[in-house]
This record gives sequence, C-alpha cells and structure tokens, in this order.
Amino acid sequence: MSVKRRLYISNFLMLVMPVLLLILTSICLMLIYTGITGIREKPPLNVGELFSKRMEKVEEIALKQKSATSEKRIQSDIDEFNRQNEGTGMNLTLYQGHQQVYPVSLYEGMMPDMEFSQSNVIIVTDELAVYRAEAGEYTLVLSDSNFTVNNHDTFDKRIYAGTLMLTILIIVAIVTNWALTKFVFRSIMHPIQIIVEGVHQLRDGNLKYRILYDKQDEFASVCTEFNEMAERLSYMVEERTENEINRRELIAGISHDLRTPLTSIKAYLEGLEKGVATTPQMKLKYFDTIKAKTASLEHIINQLFLFSKLDIGDFPLYLELVDISVEMKRTMTAFEAEYRPKGLNLYFGQQFPHAEILIDVVQFRNVIQNVLENSLKYKDKEHVDVTVTCIEDEQWVEIRLMDNGPGVSALELDKLFNVFYRSDASRKRPDLGSGLGLAISSKVIERLNGRIHAELAPTGGLSVIITIPKYKSAKGENNEKNLDH
Repeated sequence: MSVKRRLYISNFLMLVMPVLLLILTSICLMLIYTGITGIREKPPLNVGELFSKRMEKVEEIALKQKSATSEKRIQSDIDEFNRQNEGTGMNLTLYQGHQQVYPVSLYEGMMPDMEFSQSNVIIVTDELAVYRAEAGEYTLVLSDSNFTVNNHDTFDKRIYAGTLMLTILIIVAIVTNWALTKFVFRSIMHPIQIIVEGVHQLRDGNLKYRILYDKQDEFASVCTEFNEMAERLSYMVEERTENEINRRELIAGISHDLRTPLTSIKAYLEGLEKGVATTPQMKLKYFDTIKAKTASLEHIINQLFLFSKLDIGDFPLYLELVDISVEMKRTMTAFEAEYRPKGLNLYFGQQFPHAEILIDVVQFRNVIQNVLENSLKYKDKEHVDVTVTCIEDEQWVEIRLMDNGPGVSALELDKLFNVFYRSDASRKRPDLGSGLGLAISSKVIERLNGRIHAELAPTGGLSVIITIPKYKSAKGENNEKNLDH
C-alpha cells in the first residue's frame, strides 16, 4: 500500500472512527442506564409508563372480582400480578375497608392508617405512588415504591451521562488519532531509517551495501535509485582505482621503455667520445646502433602520441565503405610477403564473406599488423602459423587471427589490451616492443564501434577476435555522419 493511500485512509479514519465510537458508546450507556442490558439494578427510566400499564391490569382484575363470588379467584390474580412484577417495586394488595386481607404480610401496620380520598392515585411520599380500584366489597391497592416526583436527580444523571460521554469521546479521539498517527508515521519513518542506514554505509566506505526493500510504495523507487547510485559509485571508484594503477604502470612503462634506448645511445656516445671505437668500422657500427636506438625511441614516442590522441578522441579517422573480403585479401597478401621471411606464415581458414563495413583503412591495417607483430615477437619456435578466418551474421563481421605460439595464461587475457602491459617474461626483453600495439588496436576498434578481445586458441596459442558492425543501407544517414570523423 502506498504512503499516499495510507494518509488518505488515516485521515478518513481519524474523522469517522471517533464518531462511530461515540455512537456505539452512547448506545451502550443508554442500554445500561435504561436497564435493558440487565446490568443496572435500578428500574428503567420508563417506570412511570409501566405504572400506568399496571393500573390498567388492576382495573381488569377489579372488574373480574365485581362479577365473581370466590375470594380465591382474586387472590390467585393478585399472586400472578405480583409474580410478574417482582423486582420492579410494584405490589398489589387486597383491602376490605381499611383492613389488608391479602397478602397479610405486605405493608402490614402501614396501609390501615392511610386515608383514601376519592382520587384513584394517592401520592403518599416522594418515592411512593398508590392506586386504588374498587372490586365489589373489596378494594385493590397498587403501590409503587420506586415512583418519584422529584426530577432533580434525573437532571443530575443526565449531566453526568453527558459529561461521561464527552470524556469518553475525547479519550477515544485521542487514542484513535494516536494509533492512526503511529501507523502512518511507522510506514514513513521505517523506510527513511533504512535509507539513512544505507547512506551511512556508503559514507563509511561500504560501497557493496544494497538496500533490500520489498514494499511497493513511493519509497521502493527511492531504494531502487539508491542501489543504482551505489552501483555507479562503486563502479566509478573501481574505475578510478584501476585508472590509478594503469597510470602508475604507464609511468613505469614509459620510464622503462624510454630509458632502455637512451641508455644504449648514451653508452655508445661515451664510447665515441672516449675513443673506444678506434677504427672506422667500429665507429660506423656505433653510429648505426645509435641510429637504430633513436628510431626505436622515436617509434615509442609516436605510438605514445597516437595512443594519447585516440584515448581523448582527438585523433581523426577517415572512414571508407569497403568490402571486407576484398580488403582482407589485399591486406593479407601484402603482409604474407612481408612476414613469411621473418618466420610467420599466414593461412586463410575459409572463404571471406562479401560484407560492407565502414572503417579507416590505414588504421584498420595497423590493427591487423599489430596483432601479427605480437604473434611474431612472442613465437617460441622458428616459424609461427597464423590462421585468418572471417564470418558474418545479420549485424556483425567477425575476424579471427589464431596463432600456434606459446599463448598466455587465462589470467592475462583481459590485460593484453592495457597500455604498456607485457608479461613478466617479455618485460625482460626490451626488444620485444613497448606494449602499446594492442592498446592502440583496442582504441582504434572502439572508435569504429567494434570490439576486440583475446581467447586461448585450441592449438595452444592465442586467438584475437575483432568484431566490426556491418554497414546497412537503411541506416545510411547515420553512417554518412561517421564519415566526418
């Protein structure tokens, strides 16, 4: 139930419940006070009406006695009347003259002294009413010891009852409002406490904390948004930590890869300066080495510059619409002639599909070359074989380059495309490159809206999978915008 609905129901009940409870309380008090429930021992409020009805009954008995000759018949009627009105304070007696003849024990000694006037009803005291009816030679006397003509106590009772009902109404209203308010506030404060606890957990660094809230109300969306915020915050912190690690590795990699050729250049320059190279051949060798190290240093700087431009998105791509089959055959033919003498053999796994893709041809060839260079650098035998396959589906073209080299461990697969990453064994060999090639390849493929990743090859080597989206004529307008990269 939503909080809004709870508030509506609570406000409605705060208005209705006191009224209903007041009505029920009033009814109960009335039932008790009138004696209908049997709780109150005093006679009901309508004793005056009851006395009038009993006078009519006495008249009926008197008429019967006028026509009857038996005294037992009237005594029987008197006994029946007194039995029916037992506990009401009304009693019926039989007089002959001033002498009470039946029942003889009732008001004995009092009634004979009473003087009856011509009126049927005689008020003897404030709490006694007497009714007389002639029954032949006898007189029937109906007495009511609960009858009163003083209404002061009745007024007091009404004031008391009204005050009691007002007090009960106030108490009921306070209790009802307290209960309903507690019900509503509990449904609001409990979720707020849960959210506050979650905020405290995040503040204390527990980024894995998530709020578990199963109620479907306004706070459910807040808790969901909180969990999404915590998830993003956790991702941002992890990404920041990872970037910090990469930054340190980048600095270490740059330091290492720049220091190695600089050290060599410095050593050979000192040799020339101190006259270690005494012959023209040695001097030429020293100059060639310095030139090669300078070219290596320039290559590392150029790659670092290219990676930085790609990383910030400031490197322009010149996109062209090409047939992947034609482009791959042209590229592989050129690379096969270049790498076969170096010990790398290229094989085509199957017929390439004729699918159109939008790429920067120069950068795409550099990606393929970086992958082949990686297989060539880390080969553990005289020749390494690289099998190239290409397949397509409705949306993508997948290019797979699989070698039979030494491969890497499963833990290193996700790190291959990190900047300056090289395995520990290769780090000892600076001639194997700077480790920027695959990182640059990853950035280029990302700019082409594709994906690149590595898997362990069935042959024990490494498989690099490049996935490029196919060009679709139905989306020509979007693709034309990409031509301006």
